[in-house]
Amino acid sequence: MRKYNKFLALVLCVSMALPFTGCSSAKDDGKDSSQGTSSEATGGNSKEDDKDKEYVREADVYDSLDYSSILELGDYSSIPLAKKDIESTTDTMIETNIERTDDFKKVKKSTVKTGNTVNIYYVGKMDGEAFAGGSCTKDTKPEGYDLKIGSGGFIDGFEDALIGKKTGKTYDIDVTFPESYPPNPDYAGKPAVFTVTINYIKKWPGLTDKFVKDNFKDFDKDYKNTAKDYTKFIRSNVVQDLAWNYVYTKSDVKEYPEDLLERVKTQYRTPIVYYLGKNNTTLDDYLAAQSMSSEDFEKNVETSAKSDLGKRLVFNAIAHKEGIGLDADAYKEVLNAYLKEYSVDDQDALDKLFDEYFGTKSEDIINNEILYTSVNEFLVERVKETA
Repeated sequence: MRKYNKFLALVLCVSMALPFTGCSSAKDDGKDSSQGTSSEATGGNSKEDDKDKEYVREADVYDSLDYSSILELGDYSSIPLAKKDIESTTDTMIETNIERTDDFKKVKKSTVKTGNTVNIYYVGKMDGEAFAGGSCTKDTKPEGYDLKIGSGGFIDGFEDALIGKKTGKTYDIDVTFPESYPPNPDYAGKPAVFTVTINYIKKWPGLTDKFVKDNFKDFDKDYKNTAKDYTKFIRSNVVQDLAWNYVYTKSDVKEYPEDLLERVKTQYRTPIVYYLGKNNTTLDDYLAAQSMSSEDFEKNVETSAKSDLGKRLVFNAIAHKEGIGLDADAYKEVLNAYLKEYSVDDQDALDKLFDEYFGTKSEDIINNEILYTSVNEFLVERVKETA
């Protein structure tokens, strides 16, 4: 009964793993940045490079290539951002992060409104008979199902029908499946009745120092564990994202190098296949269950891969143009964070995991993350907040 999610990769959030790096040396070293190497990226001499070999290796990255010739960069000399957009997005991000915690109360006497997250049980029936995949009951899922009203997660009409209803009550909701319903074409266009029990509404507290300490403690080493600093932290990330989006939308990628595109497509497929394998199914079986052809799947892979590759080409071009390079200390810091996160002892072990999870090496992801962060920091300096 949930809306059909056409592309599993969106659910898996695999784009975080797509590696693509840019130039390796800074302008002020007197060298042509387009001819740099990974060792030059450290900004040190050969002796200093030796001590960093365990961190900065000759990775299979694009640190010596400049792709600015296949795209047109948007003007980023000054980046105007409306304060109201920054504040609105910041508030939304904070609300979303708060709602991802378990620090909520169960409100069992209230009326459902748009924006509420309700916990429900439901049983869907057609012609008086329960149909497969249309139920969530106390027996099948004791914890119930959390649905945010207005999210559009369920078929049209379901969420709207819950608005104004009272918690603790059970209601029959009449809906009609869309004319096109790939998860089960047999349901397409058919009427159904859902018997819905509204268990409670989830209510989270506002952002306070105590909430931050209880839920977001040590969220960033440069900020204190206070509501004020957490808000500053989220706002800084919002400004960074909006600045990047401003530049990217004004840029025009004219060509997607085939070798790079194939690599990115591989990095989309790998985590999907891995995830499905862990759930004892294959990609072919999954596509068959979703009534999706392999051709359509590959089209979606290519569309998503081009979107991500385009972004990497743009920030790569900015890095080359501005002499923004890689840094050994930053590499070491990010690597250590990944080693801790994935509970492995060294980079070789991390490489094995990343190859299995994401279809790429860890240094590619690390270099990509460093360069992306550096370019964003550069762009933020050019932001002009407007009324």
